[in-house]
Amino acid sequence: MKITRSDLRVERQWKSATGLDEIRFNKLLPEFEKCYLEMYGTTLASRLVDNGTKYCINNEEELLLFTLFSLKVGLGYDVLGIVCGMDGSNAKRDQEVGLEVLGSTLAKTGDMPRRKFLDSKDFESYFAGSESLIIDATEQRIQRPSDKEEQNSCYSGKKKAHTLKAMIIRDAEKRIGYISHYRVGKVHDYNFLKKEFNPEMHWFSNFTIHVDLGFLGIAKDYIYKHLNIPHKKKPKQELTELEKSENKALASQRIGVEHSIGGLKRYRILSDRLRIHDFDLYDVILGVCAGLWNFHVRLTA
Repeated sequence: MKITRSDLRVERQWKSATGLDEIRFNKLLPEFEKCYLEMYGTTLASRLVDNGTKYCINNEEELLLFTLFSLKVGLGYDVLGIVCGMDGSNAKRDQEVGLEVLGSTLAKTGDMPRRKFLDSKDFESYFAGSESLIIDATEQRIQRPSDKEEQNSCYSGKKKAHTLKAMIIRDAEKRIGYISHYRVGKVHDYNFLKKEFNPEMHWFSNFTIHVDLGFLGIAKDYIYKHLNIPHKKKPKQELTELEKSENKALASQRIGVEHSIGGLKRYRILSDRLRIHDFDLYDVILGVCAGLWNFHVRLTA
């Protein structure tokens, strides 16, 4: 591969190319190698056919570096292939293999977030160590679909663009405990919450919940221990000084989930306009990038 470990000499280069520093990369690599061996029954080097072909990726270290680089820079596959010394189809295939192994690795280290809960008891058990949960949604612009029906379903009035969105639940430890599968941008944040967590089930009854004004209605539809939601300005009325100060205090508590979303979007594949047309692959990328953020947080604590 054209980009190698030896090219990354300082921490700034490591973070720019992989989203991780060298210390975290070195901690992740042995687990990645173990998972590759478990999944394929042999090492990557031994799977390469000795027929005179010069391969771009020759071992697990290069595969991990390539996978992280592909997420960090967010290039289209043709350009990614040019940069890394392969064609576009191989770039996509190698990224898919790398994501599969990396997702398995992060699951084994306990860093992958949940994508679904069986019921409210499963939810409570998973978040048992947290009294307070922050809920928010994140959107990403996509290329305008050519199909008219798909255009309508993906159009977000909030962003005035075609988007996909995901819902995040963050705990007090800065970890992304849950990230939903993607939904199209037309779905309102609160309707998104109701689709993910049926109000008839007592998901949040033992938790303090922090949300923004995109979740108006949660107070009457859900049972919770305590709810923190900002005051909404009424038509032709200003907020009182007390309401403003309370909103400021709530914003300082809720900023944590924005930091976690920012942790996801360190990887430009989730912050730039999405160039991937395979939305199932995009869904995998969402989970893996959230797992990488949790891995970063765990080693920072």
